[in-house]
Amino acid sequence: MMGQVADDLDTPVTQTATGVVILPRSHPVIRRRLTPDNLRARIGRSACDQCRYCTEYCPRYLLGYAVEPHQVMRTLAFTASGAELLSRWAALCCACGLCTLYACPEELYPKEACDEARACLRRAGIPWTGSTRIRPHLLREGRRVPIRSLIRRLHVTEFDRPAPLRDVTLSPARLTLPLRQSAGAPCIPRVRPGQRVHAGQVIGLPPEGTLGALLHAPVHATVRTVTDQEIVLEP
Repeated sequence: MMGQVADDLDTPVTQTATGVVILPRSHPVIRRRLTPDNLRARIGRSACDQCRYCTEYCPRYLLGYAVEPHQVMRTLAFTASGAELLSRWAALCCACGLCTLYACPEELYPKEACDEARACLRRAGIPWTGSTRIRPHLLREGRRVPIRSLIRRLHVTEFDRPAPLRDVTLSPARLTLPLRQSAGAPCIPRVRPGQRVHAGQVIGLPPEGTLGALLHAPVHATVRTVTDQEIVLEP
């Protein structure tokens, strides 16, 4: 429901990846995830009837945060003024995807509208200025989504079966380490092609005065390539 869709088997696994879900391209969730942004906005602009289900089921809203996806959906109809004001209702969205993939009876894209709204706020340099005090919604406990209902709505019932853990030793011939592993600034490489590195050695540092995570070599290896985006190691 979160994460990203990828069909490139060379896409590296980063520290933010908690798992990989493999679905056919014809699966309803994948088809929806691959819908072009402009088409999502056009569908939302024409079909959203402001029913508020996306907001009433929103986990952040029920916790008491100022997140109201139905108001963000209104921005799809604004082309000149007003969009920035309504976009603020997406500032604290966690992009869980429940509104798009479960709550919306029209099968619209409120989560994606919130994603775009947050990006617009970042580009405009508009910070969150609302209250930081929260009060959980009185009906929060009664609006928790049953996992079985969610599985059915996501059309993944056929995949809900035991998955025994297998202990497998992996020996990759190449390791691709993105300089940006998670939130924060991307690292600056501290190694050069041809250099030997040992397991645990720091090979990338975030820029001075920025938030970020150090990048370490996971194994003894030789640095093969260094770019602005990644470091490639050969064990």
